[in-house]
Amino acid sequence: MWFKPQGLPYARRTSILERLESRPQIAPTSWSCYATVVPPSANPKHLRDNEFSRIAWLLGLFSSMPTPAQVTLGIGDDAAIIKSGRESWVWTVDACVEGVHFDQRWLTARDIGWRSFHAAASDVAAMGARPMAALCSLALPKHLEPAAFRSIARGQALAARSIGCAIVGGNMTRASELSIHTTLLGSTDRPLRRDGARVADEIWLIGQVGAAATGLLVLQAVPEKHQTPAQRWCVRQWRRPNALVAAGQTLRSVAHAAIDISDGLAADLGHLTAASHVRAVLDTVALDQALGIRVHQAALELKREALDLALFGGEDYALLATGPARKRPKEAQVIGHIEKGRGVWLRTGTKTRRLSSLGFDHFR
Repeated sequence: MWFKPQGLPYARRTSILERLESRPQIAPTSWSCYATVVPPSANPKHLRDNEFSRIAWLLGLFSSMPTPAQVTLGIGDDAAIIKSGRESWVWTVDACVEGVHFDQRWLTARDIGWRSFHAAASDVAAMGARPMAALCSLALPKHLEPAAFRSIARGQALAARSIGCAIVGGNMTRASELSIHTTLLGSTDRPLRRDGARVADEIWLIGQVGAAATGLLVLQAVPEKHQTPAQRWCVRQWRRPNALVAAGQTLRSVAHAAIDISDGLAADLGHLTAASHVRAVLDTVALDQALGIRVHQAALELKREALDLALFGGEDYALLATGPARKRPKEAQVIGHIEKGRGVWLRTGTKTRRLSSLGFDHFR
C-alpha cells in the first residue's frame, strides 16, 4: 500500500555506524507517520524525488475528500480500518513485482505465489485481524509458460489455505513483467494500530529477524551446492515467509501498538514511534540474543554483521509490538523499551546512539 512500501535490498547495506545519526527528527503530522503533508495544490514536479514525499502529496490530496464515518483509519498504518457494527474490517493491498521484489532466478513460481500472499497477510496480522478473503490480480508477461502460471496460482492457494483465508476473485492482464497484487480483507473486534505506544512500554519481537536478508545475500553470493546448513535455512526463510496471524490475534488483547517487519526492524520501528510520538530504545544484547544461532552463523560465513541484517534487512514479516511487562505474551522477546522523545535508538553498554529509520524507497 502507499503507506507500506517494500522492496528487495539489492543495494549494499551500510553498517550500523554508518546508519547512526544525531540530527533532530522532524515531528510527524497526525495524518501520516512518514512525512509532513504537502498541500494538494503543490506542483508535483517540485516534490523531492522519493517515495515518502509522494505518499505525503497523495495524503494531502485524498484527505481533502469526504470520508464516511465508518472509515476509522486511512493512510498511515499497515491497513485501513472500516467499522461495521461491533467488528472492524481491516483492508490492505500489496504488490509483488518482478525486478523489484523478486528475481525468478532465485525462486520457483510456487514460491512467488506464496510470498506475494503472505506479504499481504502480514499487514492484516499486524492489525490483530483474521484474514477473511482476498482478491488477487495477476499481470503476466507473454513469455510466461502456462505451467509457471499454474504454479504461481497453486502457491497462492497453498498460502491462503495455510492461514484460513479464501481467495474470492481477482483480475488478469498481460504485462511486460510479472507482478502480483493482493488485496486482503480481515476482521477483528479490536484492531491494533501503530499510534498507541506508551512511555514505559516494553518492545516485543515475535518471530525471526535478519534471516530473510541473510538468505537473499546467500542467493546473490553463494552457489547452491556450496551453501551451508545455516545458509540454506536462511534461504528458506526468504523464499517462504509466514504471516504471523495467530501471534497477531494474541497481541490484539495485550499490546498497545504493533507493526509487521517488512522494511527492516529499524525502519518499521521508526514508523511506529513516529505515529506514537515516542522514542524507542533497543538493547543491543537483547536483540543480538533474539536473532538465533543460524542467523549468526550464516552472517559470519558471509562476513556480515547479523545485527546489521536484522536492523536494516527487511522482508522477515515478524511482528513488533509494545505493551506492559505484565501482559507480555510468552512467545514475545523483549528487545527494548519506549520512553519520551523521538526516533529509534540503539543502546550498547553505557552508550546510546540514534539509528536512521529510513526504509526501502522505490524512487531513491
